[in-house]
Amino acid sequence: MKKILYIFLVLGFSSCSSTNDDSITVNENQTVDLQLDKGYIFEMDQRTTLPGPEKYYQFFYENGRLQKMLGRNYFVTANIQFFNPDVITQLTYTNNKIQVDYFESETTSGYRTTSYLMENNRPVTAEKYYKNGTVTELEMTRNYTYGFNTINVYTKRGYQELFTTYYFDGNSNLSKSETLEKAGGKNKQLTTTLYSDFDNAKNPFKKLFLINDDFYEKSLSKNNFRAKESVIEYAEYPNTGIPPQPGVSKSKWTYNYDQNGQVLLYFPFP
Repeated sequence: MKKILYIFLVLGFSSCSSTNDDSITVNENQTVDLQLDKGYIFEMDQRTTLPGPEKYYQFFYENGRLQKMLGRNYFVTANIQFFNPDVITQLTYTNNKIQVDYFESETTSGYRTTSYLMENNRPVTAEKYYKNGTVTELEMTRNYTYGFNTINVYTKRGYQELFTTYYFDGNSNLSKSETLEKAGGKNKQLTTTLYSDFDNAKNPFKKLFLINDDFYEKSLSKNNFRAKESVIEYAEYPNTGIPPQPGVSKSKWTYNYDQNGQVLLYFPFP
């Protein structure tokens, strides 16, 4: 337990105090990155997504920058999800700011939007709002700092705080991430994720990193991880004095590749 609390302390401090460093160059050369035009949701989303040829995203670009994504997968619960092929996610570029609008169907009155402040083509801050007519509600704020082979991300949603540190190896690929979650100022849990089984292909998520957190995580590496394992350790436990067993989740990807060894996220379905 002392070891876990020490990690909580160090992670919380480092996520708030890191300075910007040019050693991590995430998404700086967007014009030479891959421009994915379509991708099946079961290849791009979490591993709970079931295969289906009719469920895929479409991506549109202008001057080498992502302008729009068509389609969205909604996760209602861990076991319930539905895909809407017609909703639009739109990106608007103004100087060093990028606004991402998550428009909904005509039957839904409100929508969410995230505003990013960029520096060297990397996010520095983010603010997420819910908009409904004249009502605008701030839901989330996020700060990014860049260190030597690390990226620290601080996220605040109401009473919840997340301190995440991403660690990179000598090949510019993710090796590990640690996320400390606090609620009401108290340590709640620590999630440690290990990334492995990287291929040698270019990363097709590089231009998609602002769409959602899953795409952001996948975009960080030079190549593509095909396995990750997360362990959740809990800081608090009932008065029995017996700490709960750590939660463990494992994910694996079996990508298809073309004759040049590049990942295929859209292909003829068997």
